[in-house]
Amino acid sequence: MFAGIPRVTARDISWNFLIPFVLIHVMCLGVFWTGVTWPTLTAALAIYLLRMFGITAGYHRLYSHRAYHIPSVALRVVMWFLATSSAQRHVRWWASHHRYHHRHSDDEHDLHSPKHMGVWSHVGWQYHKNAADWDTTTIRDFDKAFPELAHIDRFAWASPIVLAVACTMAWGWEGFIVAFCWSTVANWHATFTINSLCHVWGSRKFETTDTSRNNLFLALITLGEGWHNNHHAFQSSCRQGHLWWQIDISWMVLRLGERLGLVTQMKVPPARAMKAWET
Repeated sequence: MFAGIPRVTARDISWNFLIPFVLIHVMCLGVFWTGVTWPTLTAALAIYLLRMFGITAGYHRLYSHRAYHIPSVALRVVMWFLATSSAQRHVRWWASHHRYHHRHSDDEHDLHSPKHMGVWSHVGWQYHKNAADWDTTTIRDFDKAFPELAHIDRFAWASPIVLAVACTMAWGWEGFIVAFCWSTVANWHATFTINSLCHVWGSRKFETTDTSRNNLFLALITLGEGWHNNHHAFQSSCRQGHLWWQIDISWMVLRLGERLGLVTQMKVPPARAMKAWET
C-alpha cells in the first residue's frame, strides 16, 4: 500500500508547471457551460488514443529505451508531435527522467516511487522542483540517433497549443473543453498511474530490484504499458505484453508498421523470458 505523503512544501513544487496543470483540470468543468455532444466525445477518445500511442510508442519505447527504430525523419517528427502534444514536456526531458527512474527505481532518489513518495509519486515526477531539470549525460546517444530533436524539441510547448487551437476551430469551445482538456487530463493521469499504481497493485512474474507489477486494466487504458513488471525485467524489449492475452496495443500497431516497412529494429523479450511463462 502507499507509504503515505512525505512532507512537501511550496518550495518543493515547480509552480510554473503545476499551475497550467491545475488550470486544465479546472477548465474541464467548463462542460457545464458548453455541454457535451457525441462528436466532441468521440473526438476526445480518438485524441486520447493517438496521444497515448505517442506517449507509449514515442516518449517511452522509441526515445527512452530505443526499443525500435523509425528510419524516416518525417515519420519521427509525427511521432514527436503525438508525444509532445500530450503536454508532458519535451522528449529529451521525458527520456532523461525516465532513464533516471530505471536507474533508481524505488530507491530514495526515485520521484516516481510510491514506496518513498506516497501519493505524491503520482505527479511528483512532473511537478516536484527536483524534476524541473534534466541530465543531458543520460541521453548522449540522441545526437546521433535523433538529430532532428536539436531543432524541433525546443518547440515542444507548441504541440499542445496547435492541438487545442485545432479542436477549438473544429468544434468551438465545446471542442476545446471536451476534445482537448478532457483528453489531456485523461492522458496525464493514465500515464502517471503506471508509476504510482503499477508499483502497488498487480502481479509479479519476474524478480526485479523494484516493486513493479503487471496490471491488465492499466495495460488496456495505456495501450500496453500496464505490463510493468515485464517491462522492468526486460527494459529494452519493444514488446511488453509477452503472452497472447497480455494485450499490448502499441506493440500490435508497431508490428503492423514493421510489416509496412515503416518500423525497424524491433526488440523482443529474450527466449528465457518467454520460457519463464511456461512454468
